[in-house]
Amino acid sequence: MRDLLLGNTSLDLDVVVEGDATAVALAAVLPGEPAPVTHPAFGTATICSGLFRIDLASARAESYEHPGALPVVRQGAIEQDLVRRDFTVNAMALALDGRHRGELLDLHGGRSDLEHGLLRVMHERSFIDDATRILRGVRYEQRFGFSFEERTMELLQRDRPYLDCISADRVRHELERTFAEDEPEQTLRRLDSLGVLEAVHQSLSFGPQKGWAYLRTRRESLSSAQLQAVYWCVLAWGMSASELEALDRRLNLPRRVKEPVADTLTLALLEPRLDDPDLTPGGVYELLHGRSQSALTAAELMFLRPVARANVSLFLRRLRYVRPSLTGNDLRAIGVPEGPLLGRLLTSLRTARLNGEAASREEEVALARRLFDEAR
Repeated sequence: MRDLLLGNTSLDLDVVVEGDATAVALAAVLPGEPAPVTHPAFGTATICSGLFRIDLASARAESYEHPGALPVVRQGAIEQDLVRRDFTVNAMALALDGRHRGELLDLHGGRSDLEHGLLRVMHERSFIDDATRILRGVRYEQRFGFSFEERTMELLQRDRPYLDCISADRVRHELERTFAEDEPEQTLRRLDSLGVLEAVHQSLSFGPQKGWAYLRTRRESLSSAQLQAVYWCVLAWGMSASELEALDRRLNLPRRVKEPVADTLTLALLEPRLDDPDLTPGGVYELLHGRSQSALTAAELMFLRPVARANVSLFLRRLRYVRPSLTGNDLRAIGVPEGPLLGRLLTSLRTARLNGEAASREEEVALARRLFDEAR
């Protein structure tokens, strides 16, 4: 309803049913259309037809046993379902039944708040019950250009500590939803200024350089998964080993995030060595190979020393693709036995290629024979 009133088009529709939503979904599917995906235990179902997606949910009432707990839900009326929402602008519905069809159900002033660009919580305990609403609210604020209503802002500031009651996975998912925004740096900058990032974990911060890095990252040809990994690396940039370990415990970082983020620590420590103008391409390769591409992309953006930044760029765009012409089979053909020596020779050939010391296959063969003779 919010997006409809804002004039935003969407092919994803949310429908609340007073009664059994799964039964309605099964009855609504036309012959030849895919069967709905139903979750009877949760009273939800999804219908997909062409480009359209309709999510149906049984109207529910809810209560919270303690701050941060998942809600205890029970079937209820539409009025009870709307009052459990996070903000008034999300607590409106358009009636679809015959007698009231087309009528706007707005019991909490959501339309007025929408027209005035205000985010207002439904009640005084909203952020206490579920502090992820703080993260969500700031995301809405930045996405739509809204402002928090005065009392809601007071409650947000009062209830920031309740973020500590939220499970690691739920907080991390909210951050990842922020990364999926068109301009996540705006939301993260606002979260930082409100002290929310620090409330999530004391080592988190988001200054101007990180905002600039996010902007630059989106100019790269990255998949959504790669983009999120770079966002994580930039967000974690500058943390110590103990801070990264604590962040991992707080957010239960998955392996796809944990490994690139861990590389940021190593790369930050390597910046002085990478800033050496006499460092050879082979030396750059030796320092950087095996590091996560996401962490390297973050380093290229976050390094303050220009030579170090240029060396990372050189590695990402050229050096990591350099391979010697000779293979292990070629070396075995000239008599090199299987074992550590063969690996060392291949490494030496790659370094020679990188440094321009062996520019052709013939020069590689000559170098390989000489190194092999010296090793025997």
